[in-house]
Amino acid sequence: MTQKTYRWRTDPDQIARFVHDNDLPRNTPILLRPNEVCVVLENGRIAGIVTQQVMRANPTTSMLRRMFGGKRRRSYLFAFLGPYTVNLPFASKSSDHQTLRGQATVRLCATREHIARIIQLPANGMMEIRVQDLQNMLLAEARAYMARTIQKYSNDDLVQEANEDASIGLSLALRRTVESFGMSIDHTFITWKQSDKVRLEAEREHAINMAEHASIQAEREQINFDAQLATQQRRADFTARSQMAAKAATERAKVEPRIAQIKAEGSISEAEWDNKHRNQAHEAEMARNKATSKAEVLDILRSKELDLRERKQNQDLALAMTLFESVQEKKRMRSKN
Repeated sequence: MTQKTYRWRTDPDQIARFVHDNDLPRNTPILLRPNEVCVVLENGRIAGIVTQQVMRANPTTSMLRRMFGGKRRRSYLFAFLGPYTVNLPFASKSSDHQTLRGQATVRLCATREHIARIIQLPANGMMEIRVQDLQNMLLAEARAYMARTIQKYSNDDLVQEANEDASIGLSLALRRTVESFGMSIDHTFITWKQSDKVRLEAEREHAINMAEHASIQAEREQINFDAQLATQQRRADFTARSQMAAKAATERAKVEPRIAQIKAEGSISEAEWDNKHRNQAHEAEMARNKATSKAEVLDILRSKELDLRERKQNQDLALAMTLFESVQEKKRMRSKN
């Protein structure tokens, strides 16, 4: 039956764990993975540091008996050398009174020769050390440095020009504290969030774009309506002409036999024929005018409808801009308070 191996690190956020001799299963294999070390303390002093291998706590026979054997009072500090990432959020006001928020990402690592310095934390009662613990210990210093740095620059200068200087300065400000834990800073990166000024400008630009979009939409509807109206007018004109030609042909077909008969009888004069022809032309003109009037009425109704729609869009846009200015005024009042 395979003996169960003791694993000190069960969570990726764990950096170190301090274990007393009596808390370890006797003669249990302890597996150290890559980038893990074990600092052995005897009677409160560092007796040695073990790197990647299979070790045993309190072995009965072993080449490491001088280190782990005997009746000395022992403790073990298991540690992960990293790298591990610490996130440090901050917020402060720039020289132009803009509230700037961001987050500094600090990447830490440790070496076998210096990791034993972290023993000061278990000495203060912290038996297990996590990334969150490092964040809590570094957060106050990071915020103090970022507050002093942000106050020297304006919003645009800090984000565009001083970003790299702020990252280097933060690394130097935290170096002493980090080195006291036996670690070093591998990399520092700062990300900035939009300030209130930038957000207001973005919202104002969005409102302007909405107004332009509404105007373009109204122009597009007007073009479509003009095209539809022109089509209806051409259709009405063609219908009127077709009806007039058909009616003239019908009337001509009706009267031609009678005209021929009258002419044959010699009882019709040229004046009567011209009068009848004028009457027919007048009726055809009236039919054409009626069709044209109908198209003009449709045009007038459509124009009134578009005018009402445009007036409603202008009212809605004015109301939206009023609400927008009211919201911004409330934001400015809250920021002053």
